[in-house]
Amino acid sequence: MPDAPYIVGVDIGGTKVACVLADGEGRIVARQWQPTRSAEGWQVVVGQLFEMTERVLQGVSPQLVRGIGISCGGPLDSQAGIVYSPPNLPGWEAVPIKSLFEERFGLPTRLENDANATALAEYRFGAGRGSRNMVFMTWGTGIGGGLVLDGRLYRGTNDLAGEIGHTTVLLDGPLCGCGKRGCLEALASGPSIARRARELAGESPDSLVWQKSSPEGVTAQHVVEAAQEGDLFARYVLAEAATYMGIGIANVAQILNPERVVLGTIAVKAGELVLEPLRRALAVHAWQRVRQVLQVVPAELGDRAQDLAAVCLWLED
Repeated sequence: MPDAPYIVGVDIGGTKVACVLADGEGRIVARQWQPTRSAEGWQVVVGQLFEMTERVLQGVSPQLVRGIGISCGGPLDSQAGIVYSPPNLPGWEAVPIKSLFEERFGLPTRLENDANATALAEYRFGAGRGSRNMVFMTWGTGIGGGLVLDGRLYRGTNDLAGEIGHTTVLLDGPLCGCGKRGCLEALASGPSIARRARELAGESPDSLVWQKSSPEGVTAQHVVEAAQEGDLFARYVLAEAATYMGIGIANVAQILNPERVVLGTIAVKAGELVLEPLRRALAVHAWQRVRQVLQVVPAELGDRAQDLAAVCLWLED
C-alpha cells in the first residue's frame, strides 16, 4: 500500500544480516540481526532473513506495510530482483531474492546494490540532505559509489553506474582485485593504504605505525591512529591515498557537476587528515567553476546507514 506507514528493510552482508521495521521518517520500530551463515548455503541465509522479517512484523497488519526493501552487495539485477554471486556470499548463483520474499510475505519487494541504497540513506537522512545532485562513495575495504542525480538514484543501463573505485587514475599502477591496473580502489582503499605502508616500512622503521602492528598485520586503521598521534610517516601514507581519491573525485565532478560528494568510513575516521590533501588534489584536477558549487564531506549516518539503506528504497517515490 503506497500510503502505509511502515517499511521493512533487509540488509544482506557477508558478516551479518539484519532486518528492521521503520516508518517513513526513518525511525526504527523494531530490529533484528544475526551473523551470516553463508558457509551453509544461500537457502540457510534466506531462512535467516525470513525468520527476522517475521519477528519485526509480529503483530503488524500487512495493510500497514508499504513494502520490503533489500540491500545487498552486487553484482545483482535490481529490476529482476536477482543476486549474482557477490564475493562475500559464496554460492549465491542467480538467487531470485525479490520473488522469494514476495512469495513468502505477499508484500511488494525491491532489491538494490548496497552502495546505491546507502547513497539514498545519506541523501535523505544524512550528509546529502538538501542537495539535488549527490555522489556517495564508500571508502573502506573497497571504494564504491552511488549517484543521486536530479533527486533520483541513477543505476545505469545494467546496474553498474557509480563504480568509481574502478576508474583508472594511474596508468600501469598496482593490480586491482577487479583485474585492471591503476584503479582508484587499488590506490586509496583501506587494504591499499596498508600495502603502501608495508612497501615504505624500511624508510621509516621508527614510525608509530610499527609500534601498533607488525608490517604483516598492519591495517589502514593502524595508519589512521598513528597519523592522529602526529606520526609524519602515517600522515604521508594517508595523504598519498587521499591525493588519488581527490583525482578520482575530480574526474567524477567534471562529468556530473554535483553539489555534494559524501565519503564513507576512512573520511569519517581520519577527517581533515585525508580531506585536506584530497581537496588540494581536487583544486588541481577540477575546474574552478566545478569546485565552487561542490562540497566534499564525510558521511553522517554511521551504523544507522545500514538500517536505513534498504528502507529508503521505498522512500524514493
